[in-house]
Amino acid sequence: MSTDFTDYADGLLSNLRNLWIVVSCRQRPVIPHGLFVGWVGVSLGLMADQTDHVEATQQESGGPRLIVEVLTSSLAGRRFAFSSTDLRAGIMIGRAPDCKIRFDGARDLKVSGHHALLEERDSGIFLRDQGSSNGLYVNKQRATAEGTRLYDTFEISLGQEGALLKLVIPGEPAPPEPKVRAPKSAKATMAEDDEDPESLALLVNEVGAQVGAGNKTKHMIKAVAERLEARAAARRASLITLVGALFMLIIAAGAIGVWYYQHQETLHAEEKAVSTAELDEAERKREEAERERQQADTERQREIDDLRNKMSKLEGALAEQVETLKSEQEKRFEELKKDVDDVTVARVKEISDAQLKELKEATAEQLRKLEEWQGAPSEGAFRELAEQYNNSVFLVFVQYPLIDEDGKQVGIESGTGTGWLAKTSDKKAWIVTNKHVIKPYLFKRELSISHAIRGVKPAPLKDWVIAAWHPGTKLREKVGDTRLSVTEAWATLPGGRGGMGSITVKGFAPDDWNVFGDDYANYLEAAGFKTDLPEPIIERVKQAGYHNMDTFNDLCVLEFERRDIKELGKPLPIASDADLEALHVTDKVMVLGYPLGLSVIKGTTVTTSPATGDIRSLQFEVGVIGTSAPIIPGNSGGPLINLDGKVIGVTTRQFKDTLGEAISADHARRLVDQLAK
Repeated sequence: MSTDFTDYADGLLSNLRNLWIVVSCRQRPVIPHGLFVGWVGVSLGLMADQTDHVEATQQESGGPRLIVEVLTSSLAGRRFAFSSTDLRAGIMIGRAPDCKIRFDGARDLKVSGHHALLEERDSGIFLRDQGSSNGLYVNKQRATAEGTRLYDTFEISLGQEGALLKLVIPGEPAPPEPKVRAPKSAKATMAEDDEDPESLALLVNEVGAQVGAGNKTKHMIKAVAERLEARAAARRASLITLVGALFMLIIAAGAIGVWYYQHQETLHAEEKAVSTAELDEAERKREEAERERQQADTERQREIDDLRNKMSKLEGALAEQVETLKSEQEKRFEELKKDVDDVTVARVKEISDAQLKELKEATAEQLRKLEEWQGAPSEGAFRELAEQYNNSVFLVFVQYPLIDEDGKQVGIESGTGTGWLAKTSDKKAWIVTNKHVIKPYLFKRELSISHAIRGVKPAPLKDWVIAAWHPGTKLREKVGDTRLSVTEAWATLPGGRGGMGSITVKGFAPDDWNVFGDDYANYLEAAGFKTDLPEPIIERVKQAGYHNMDTFNDLCVLEFERRDIKELGKPLPIASDADLEALHVTDKVMVLGYPLGLSVIKGTTVTTSPATGDIRSLQFEVGVIGTSAPIIPGNSGGPLINLDGKVIGVTTRQFKDTLGEAISADHARRLVDQLAK
């Protein structure tokens, strides 16, 4: 039973009790018995009507565990029902796309992207703060990240002036309030004294004894007392008459309300009878459309299940392949010891394991800086831009095998970064990222030297794994799983593709290649290797080299398969040449991406991490923009956005402790226009 109905029932019982006191007085009742019975019947009828109404509006089919009613905000008037299964999985509240109760990102500015989490524990239903900007309150008391126990009729405020929600928990009343016995009023005491038939005689005898009066004097005192009592009785009768008139008015108002309700029901029934044929036809069409939708969903689910089975088998095969490659790599190291010394072999092994280590852990200093940057206040406009562009920024993952001169796989390397949606068509979409995100071995001298010493190189592109997820999609099947899931990703795998479609490397900007050549000894020494290596290895090192990251050529365009026009968000607007010329030092900018890549995404869902700063330098002659916005490994390839909401650069690297670099957006725009056809 709801709180509204309980209050109504308590009020009705109170009125009945007061009316019974009136009609049971010594004076003649002023309300006829039949009228009293009629008033009780009307009141009970209204109570039944209100009970039916409350149950019809607040109870859901199947008995929901929790009903959330939104009182204010863009969702005002809406109700959301959830089962225990939903609560055990967690109900997220906020403006982000993955929230079960999602507010308008443009109107509900007090609500954070992930503001609060509803969950059911063994002891009841709890509410947890998810790091909201404006706080979370339960019955005007601040809620914390540990969780606050909820009861029926509790109110939740998303911020002190934010959206207001009311909870209905069927079958679980609010906590009992302490009951305090009210002191007996003077009026009640007087009523009890008046009802005592011997009170007047006792009063006369007591007064007569005090003054030493005889029987005649006592008779006079009694006569005066009776006259005073008659006057008081007349006043009480007038009061009872007034109360009766008020009750009659209430009864009349109730009767009018019942008549109006019944009249409206009659009109509604007539309108329903007139439109029955139209409603039946609409219901038939709806059922037919629902059957078609269910058939399509069944077919879609069958395709997804088949794809998941294929992906599961493929992931298992890839895991076995990685173990085999590791074993082959160890054998390769043993063979390498025959040609070079143990120090060189150890250095090669250290560099080969660096890529795997980068995915598994991040240094404490990097995490500390990341937390500081994330906690720093940002421009208000950037908050809306981050919400608006969130679904158009992707986490990019690359994994490629290493093969020897005979084409045999002897190792595996990988890398992560960020990409953003630059252009779409009906069937395709094009993503901009850094070249070093897709081919990290071209930009790291240590990796290039290690490959040359071992005599290995990356396998052909068809044997690579390239995947991309946008925020809110599944990265892993469960928390703690080390394997990545591509059921909700665009991916190209050996012999397969991702659940959302395939990825193709559409093209790169021209290389800026530097060969080690005769200066190989300096590169070996700088990378920690010895220079007195066997002649065949020296020749391979001379022919190796690296890509220069200091130019605007560190760009790549990826092409996504687009089966449904609703699968992707809107492309990010790229600044024109005039927009770039209007930039100034100290202009505010925002970096949107995935700092530290997979190492900071501990859960199953992909999330972005925006950071803000300002422009520190403009060097358009070499296509470089310097910024104080933090650029950490994993941010590479992400968009650099100004307050106008336009992409002015492609983030590349952290140049110094407080200075990062981005490639000017005009180079990315020209590369997309050239390749996205």
